[in-house]
Amino acid sequence: MKVINKIGILVSWPREIDMFSTFTEDILEDVVFIVDDFKYHTQEEKYENAKNIVELLDNKKDYVFLSKVLRKSKYKILISTSQTLNEKITYKSYLKYIYSKYVGSFLLFSGLSEFFLKIIGRSLVADGKNATKFGRYQVEKELGVKVIKFPKGLDVSKLTYPDKQWEDIFDIYFCHSKVDQDLITTKFSNVKCINIGYPRYDNMPSVESAKKIIFNEINNIDVSKPTLLWIPTIIRYKDGLIDNIRVWIPSIRGLLSKYNVIIRPHPKIVVIDPNIVNELADIGFLLDIKKNRNLGVLYKSVDLVLADYGGSVLSAIYMKNKLILLNIMSEYTRMREKRMYVDSDVRGSVNSFNVDDGVLLAKQIDNDIQDNSKSTRNRLKKQYFGSGKDCKDIKEISNELAKELHI
Repeated sequence: MKVINKIGILVSWPREIDMFSTFTEDILEDVVFIVDDFKYHTQEEKYENAKNIVELLDNKKDYVFLSKVLRKSKYKILISTSQTLNEKITYKSYLKYIYSKYVGSFLLFSGLSEFFLKIIGRSLVADGKNATKFGRYQVEKELGVKVIKFPKGLDVSKLTYPDKQWEDIFDIYFCHSKVDQDLITTKFSNVKCINIGYPRYDNMPSVESAKKIIFNEINNIDVSKPTLLWIPTIIRYKDGLIDNIRVWIPSIRGLLSKYNVIIRPHPKIVVIDPNIVNELADIGFLLDIKKNRNLGVLYKSVDLVLADYGGSVLSAIYMKNKLILLNIMSEYTRMREKRMYVDSDVRGSVNSFNVDDGVLLAKQIDNDIQDNSKSTRNRLKKQYFGSGKDCKDIKEISNELAKELHI
């Protein structure tokens, strides 16, 4: 098999272009972006995914489609977030399908799944009634000689991270902090980890410059009002999606007279539920659905962040934003606590509110907007991301890898 003397970067989602931007900035001549153009049977949100990635690459970067190089070529160095999965039917995937359809569905219907979740932290339903016959398999070892895992966020479960199959796939793990590094070194022996911090959020412009960028791009912002960023994630639970946007609209729309409220729905939700965009705009929310948004600039430009679960919680902490958390349903929140998601720990240090706490939420926002103390925000960043002294500069790493190509 031909080995290409380049750094291949496997891109699974459009938002990863922003993730990799700092890494690739100085070494573009040594980089090829490998665009995931697989047809997925189990992820409707990947509709037109490859097309959107190519548009963001904007013909300024060298790229190939995954389907054109898989099992034909390898790259001397491959970097991946591990989000690309080859779907195929195998004996193992078919057995899992049978188990999910019958045993898993029975456990879910009978309520036994909740019993197992409480006792052992797992529901044992597998994919339940949403099961498919397709198994999902990593492709990285078929694409790279040296394979590097790039972190996509610190929103990981301390019970299940890292995925056990990664041990035989990745040679090096880039980590955000000691949190994910310790999880990896505890689970895998003799593994190499490099702490890179959160490079996509480093070297940001000043607050004033960030505001100017965002205010110029998002129409109808009232510069006399403080600005809130509402950044809900996508929530899959049991057999479907939880609507974590519409349930909060009645409470958050009441803030519009006093605040600009920018909402950035998760990109997957925009694909699955495109009507949500017009619904929110008609109410008066300020929509940000720009595909190549530099999220660091967005976080930098706002006065307070409203998040619920997942990566946005930890991103706001890294950016030292004022932060309030929105709970969806107690059952889902408890599940995340049992599975020891990192963002669940944050709820012990940050104010969080239930859907029926709209009045209290508004009062807390008013108080936080007026409170400019930074001690809690500084403490949280240090708790989850350290002081930064043990982080290796991402540009130094990228240049070292580029030099390897020429040895």
